[in-house]
Amino acid sequence: MRPAAPTCRAPAAAGAASKTAGLERRRGGMRALLAYVGPRLHNLSYKLSEFKALAESAGFCVVDIAVQYGRPDGRFYLGPGKAREIAGRSFDTLIAYHSLTPLQVFNLERLLNRRVLDRVAVILTIFEGRAGSIESKLQIELARLRCELPRVREYLRRAKMGEQIGFKGAGEYAIDAYYRHLVLRMSAIRRRLEKVRRARALRAARRREAGVPEVVITGYTSAGKTTLFNALTRESKFVDGRPFATLDAYSRALDLWGKRVVVTDTIGFIDDLPPVLIESFHSTLQEIADADVALLVIDASEPHEEVARKLKTSVEILSELGIDRSKVIPVLNKVDRIGAREIPRVGSIVRQYFSWFVPISALTGFGINALKAAIYMRTPGNPGSARRAPVGWAAFRPAYPPASLQGPESGLRVRTPAAQGF
Repeated sequence: MRPAAPTCRAPAAAGAASKTAGLERRRGGMRALLAYVGPRLHNLSYKLSEFKALAESAGFCVVDIAVQYGRPDGRFYLGPGKAREIAGRSFDTLIAYHSLTPLQVFNLERLLNRRVLDRVAVILTIFEGRAGSIESKLQIELARLRCELPRVREYLRRAKMGEQIGFKGAGEYAIDAYYRHLVLRMSAIRRRLEKVRRARALRAARRREAGVPEVVITGYTSAGKTTLFNALTRESKFVDGRPFATLDAYSRALDLWGKRVVVTDTIGFIDDLPPVLIESFHSTLQEIADADVALLVIDASEPHEEVARKLKTSVEILSELGIDRSKVIPVLNKVDRIGAREIPRVGSIVRQYFSWFVPISALTGFGINALKAAIYMRTPGNPGSARRAPVGWAAFRPAYPPASLQGPESGLRVRTPAAQGF
């Protein structure tokens, strides 16, 4: 594979991006060498580009990407020869695509004499720089402690390797006390997060009793979820175009022709999401599972292979969360970048999982009214007009003639118009 050119992002703008800028200043533009060991996939270039974007968002300057096809080595992740080869290169940190075992981290750090991280650690670094609420900070700390615990256990094992059975050992090591501290801290964080989950479940129950449905905006990271949230609620939530700009669930009320709903912006998905992140961020992801309707935002402007990969990842994560597809409204975002003729081609990818979709452009406002109509028809709770077209339907009816809006009572079926200017 062609080596990646060294690139470093400039510090983010002041104001809302101050946390990201501070993160990059702390990292000091450390030079990072990325490493991937695995099968030769047809969409590998897209995965590596996303991997590189994650490292840059964490404040690293990517100098190269080392790719090796095959199974990861049990000792060094990379093959022994490849590991010795990169030891002579100029970089500060090695970042592996897959999760590393404690033994692999120990052997690589001893061989390279440099810091060794994996993709999970990079994602957590991004999270730490953008966490705002107490809940998100606790979830990040829990995920980091869960990653650190096996490594502490490995160092503890190595510290006791010299002791002989039948003889008195050297007593308790300092790392023993640190290990117990990690276990106790993880238990305390889980108890606090459980209180947050119960409080959230209570709020959701009260909202359902009051007849106020909840709509969550979800999807792959950088698909335009926050931009859509701003377009629906007329908010000015921070958007920077980088991965994981949103960590905390952020809710606002929305009035749809007399029906009041709550719209929530949530954390984005990513390919090969580690189980430790899913489990640690369970309370945030539970917001998606408890919602009445989920808007699955898809970036239609990307190549078809990328659209298919990211949509597959999103659908799999939603299935793991126990979300039925009948609750999902697929939203093709950024259609202003591709034009009307390309929408049916992208839509054919969506139809592999869903029978309908809504094309929009959250940036320009195209299709927002049609999306509101779909939300209106799909959400429960209505002042006596669940099957009646909402007031104001004529305002956007010319863009979607009657022939393109049809379907059974169970939901609205939106087909792409034959001709529409953007």
